[in-house]
Amino acid sequence: MRVKLLMFMPAVVLVIMASCASQPYNLGSHNPENLPEDDLVTLEVFYFIEVWSMDNKQVDWSKGSGSRQIVKIPSGMHTFNVTFNNGRYFTWLPSPVAAQLEKGNSYLLKCTMHKEKEGYRAMYHIHLYNDNKEGDEVTLDLAELRRNEAKTITNYVRYVLNPTMRETGNTVKLENDRYILIYKPDMVYSLTSKETGTTTEGRAGFNMNVQMTEGKGFLFDTDISAMSSDRFLASDYTENAQIVLVPVACTEAEVTYGFERPVELRGSNMSFTITEIQRQ
Repeated sequence: MRVKLLMFMPAVVLVIMASCASQPYNLGSHNPENLPEDDLVTLEVFYFIEVWSMDNKQVDWSKGSGSRQIVKIPSGMHTFNVTFNNGRYFTWLPSPVAAQLEKGNSYLLKCTMHKEKEGYRAMYHIHLYNDNKEGDEVTLDLAELRRNEAKTITNYVRYVLNPTMRETGNTVKLENDRYILIYKPDMVYSLTSKETGTTTEGRAGFNMNVQMTEGKGFLFDTDISAMSSDRFLASDYTENAQIVLVPVACTEAEVTYGFERPVELRGSNMSFTITEIQRQ
């Protein structure tokens, strides 16, 4: 994002210097799903950065804007849309910055200026910030991430979803050392724990955007004899599904999911081998 350079008076410099000595403004907690405290991370937003949205949902973090701010948010991958204005440099439009935030850590969102032929470019960064010490940068490359996401969803549709379509009628078996997850035709799934030997069964749904760059799988534990696939699709399964999975990588041989539900697995990833079983 290119920025404009404004003229400023010495008084403004004094105000900025004075503000830098203040303590961070505590925004409290932004926790829409009421996750346990252990699943939250602390994000410190550095001076002169304003956060307009998180994961495409508007946030009201205007209090304390211009000073340092701290807020507790759920762990996991997040994208923030932010602007910068220190009285000398400012950005017209919000820019995205994303990172995978691991629970138990603190993070710092900051901005640096880079001189170019046409002016200055604002670059946003997210770093580890445990014990108020700046650590490794964890900012994600959004362009690369979008390319990978598009490839991931395309592969997921091809190797996991399409084989179970009614026209094909095959079964897809996903397996690792802990679980066996089976997708069957007519939106049926079963999940078996190798540790306990227990199996749950229900309906499985998958939603994605029109660009095929984002998608989520929903596993709803239910009596499939009492809930048809049509009834399942008409229900609030996205809100009621006990398990919500996000494909984060997929090849013909293996799929890796990130978990949004259940809460105890949120922010973690799990990989499964893929086996397509031909119908008899």
